[in-house]
Amino acid sequence: MKSFRCAICGYIHNGDNPPEVCSICGASASDFELFVQPAAPKENLETSPINESSEEKGETGTIIILGGGIAGLAAAEEIRKKSKDTHITIISAEKQLPYYRLNLTRYLAQEVNKNNLTIHPHHWYTENRIKLMSGQEAQAIKTATKQVELQDGTVLTYDKLIIAMGAYPFIPPITGSNLKNVVTIRTVEDAEYVLKRLPVTTDCICIGGGILGLETAGAIAKSGMKVTLLESAPWLMPRQLNAQGAAILKQYLAGIHIDVRENTKIKEIMGQDFCQGIMMEGGEIIPAGLVIITAGVKPNTDLAKKTGLEVDHGLVVNHYMQTSDDNIFAAGDITECHSMIYGLWNVAQYQGKIAALNALGIETQFGGVPRSSILKVLGIDLFSIGNISPIDESCYQYAQEEPGRYFNFFIRDGTLVGSIIIGDNALAIKVKKAVENAAHFPHDVYQDAASIIRKLQE
Repeated sequence: MKSFRCAICGYIHNGDNPPEVCSICGASASDFELFVQPAAPKENLETSPINESSEEKGETGTIIILGGGIAGLAAAEEIRKKSKDTHITIISAEKQLPYYRLNLTRYLAQEVNKNNLTIHPHHWYTENRIKLMSGQEAQAIKTATKQVELQDGTVLTYDKLIIAMGAYPFIPPITGSNLKNVVTIRTVEDAEYVLKRLPVTTDCICIGGGILGLETAGAIAKSGMKVTLLESAPWLMPRQLNAQGAAILKQYLAGIHIDVRENTKIKEIMGQDFCQGIMMEGGEIIPAGLVIITAGVKPNTDLAKKTGLEVDHGLVVNHYMQTSDDNIFAAGDITECHSMIYGLWNVAQYQGKIAALNALGIETQFGGVPRSSILKVLGIDLFSIGNISPIDESCYQYAQEEPGRYFNFFIRDGTLVGSIIIGDNALAIKVKKAVENAAHFPHDVYQDAASIIRKLQE
């Protein structure tokens, strides 16, 4: 089986041919490229952090994966790809088959139906001898005996364990956030609840102007509902956009009937049992029968902490995706690798594969990847990657704005380290490759955005 990577969003598809349409961003088959999983150079370590593999010891081995998201599923796929005999069990808290969580906003926009969310049908797990335990959660990990205890009392024994328990929605300490019709978007059930509210609600407020907040607002606006988007920062997507790029996006959103308000401070969500709206710090009341909090996520590290694993902001792993316990690996939104928490679908998928290989005893490093983001649902091509904030005198920024398009390039020490592209998907693909390959653009040769664009298009 081959692997193909979407050049736009980074989604990795396994199969003999690329898919006709990317399941994540909707790109066409021509936007996929043959992908060979890279292995970063090994670190100079006195001893290898990876134990002898079960296969080398002549044992079949059992690997348990906690989490049925993309990181956990990618780990299971990679294990089976490399080992025919390893026993694989996935413990998933959700009752549904593993699905494309990143497509929940497309489901809200009714661009895809519920069946399209599922990654693999039920028979796939049977055919690949992967035991999927849905609707189950681990309540304890006993490292001394290599056992996982589930909520129903079931005890499972592992040789290696991969923790891929993801993250949970962050809810700011706002009075009234516990009222009915105040929701987050993290699961299929969350999306279905919102879909049921659409026909009986006239006004919606989304709290948070990041990617999820924007895509949620765009999905709901398609239903004809009035949507107000509140962002506490000076502009939208502050991690991915600068002020100029955000202003272009805000103007576009106004055209699809999304009212954006920045620099906002919320006093409380109003209502008795059900929310009725939001009161701002200045006393203004914005009515709404539905409030969706999209203020980011936090790694789901409670079990890891209880187990005694090293946890900082996330579950700490090294470049081998190995935790402080030699027999436990981790991947996805729960992890913190060298002080970095990515929180990105494509990185979670990639880390799942790396964790799987190392759990099998196949030394493979996660070398890190530039953070990149795209917007779906809204109908605007927007791409951001890498470092978009000049930090010292070695950084240069070149911008160019045209009707419906915006380009911004960030050069540091002659290397392209970040970019914002609005309105040009084809160029975004080239920029992504250039940043990942640390393309060289010396300042004495490339002194404006136009010259960089010409070079990228060669």
